[in-house]
Amino acid sequence: MKKINWHFQRKALAQSYLQTVYQGAVSRIALLDVRRTGKTTFLLKDLYPIALDNGFIPVYVNLWGEPENPTLAITQALSSTLNVLNQSVKGKLSDIANSEIKKLEVGNNVFGKATIEFSDNNAHKPSQSELYKINQLVEALFNKCGDKALIIIDEIQHLASSEKFLSVQHALRTALDTYSDISVVFAGSSRSGVNAMFTDKDRPFYDSAFMIDFPRLGGEFVKHCCDTLRKHFNLHYDPLEVGDFYEEIDKSPFWMMKLMTYLMAHQTSLKEGREYIKALMIQDGDFENLKKRLRELDVAVLSLIKQECTALYSTNTIDKLSRITSGEITASAIQTSVKKLKSMVIISQYGDKYYIESPGFIKYLEDGM
Repeated sequence: MKKINWHFQRKALAQSYLQTVYQGAVSRIALLDVRRTGKTTFLLKDLYPIALDNGFIPVYVNLWGEPENPTLAITQALSSTLNVLNQSVKGKLSDIANSEIKKLEVGNNVFGKATIEFSDNNAHKPSQSELYKINQLVEALFNKCGDKALIIIDEIQHLASSEKFLSVQHALRTALDTYSDISVVFAGSSRSGVNAMFTDKDRPFYDSAFMIDFPRLGGEFVKHCCDTLRKHFNLHYDPLEVGDFYEEIDKSPFWMMKLMTYLMAHQTSLKEGREYIKALMIQDGDFENLKKRLRELDVAVLSLIKQECTALYSTNTIDKLSRITSGEITASAIQTSVKKLKSMVIISQYGDKYYIESPGFIKYLEDGM
């Protein structure tokens, strides 16, 4: 029995990002999308190995690995890589990535739970010596690798989750500016959090990275999953039907792989698998309680955002919402709904565009109507 590789490789995308930060006009990019859309898997299974193949020394940092002390997450990752380099065994760098992959595969809910369990009361405000260590380690990395150093920082928005982490932002920005030939790829799971870091002129990371929307996997990923089920398990499902469900869950690879696991384990119908995953998503996202907190106008505004309506405060939109809710709606009322949806982390906003932060929630609302 051989282990099956379920990973859908995106080598070309990884290569393009690497080329952008190394040969482009900017040496830092920030990849943006909501949770559970495959960013971490991409960073560890595509970008990290591509970087190694191209002679780079990658350092992977997951700030949710130490949610109360991100300074420790940063210094540990840098130290681990430097220790391997000092042993002159670069082959062991892949072992560092593999250990992170195992954390992801064994407990792929752990990082999601970190955001829920994190409390600002427990947040660690680093000492000056801890902050200085960030600069020391970045300097050591640059001295060892020069411009072939690549720092990958996952869940970067976590540094904006507490004022106690503001000094960490300052220290990290200063170190990266000092050794600006180091290439950096940030990844964030909250546009509002990342937006607060990179577009607010009063924040340390203001205008320090070029922001890129991380592209979701499409039909080719669905086909890959169906082909794997057929080839290795003799399980046959219609890719179009599976693709329809993938759209329902807002193209979340996380939930797609949960579906694949259920179908393999139970060898049952796609319908049964879909119902099981939907039930899991309802429980995981606390959909029932979210729904109870929403008014009719909130749901209507959310539906328009799903339809990619950006003119939420136009006369036509106000008239439309008034008809839907059978009431007299004002621009102020719409603004209140938008603020509420943001505070509940159901949506986020970047520029004049809105994004759904909770995969499957709108479908849940539609099914319940």
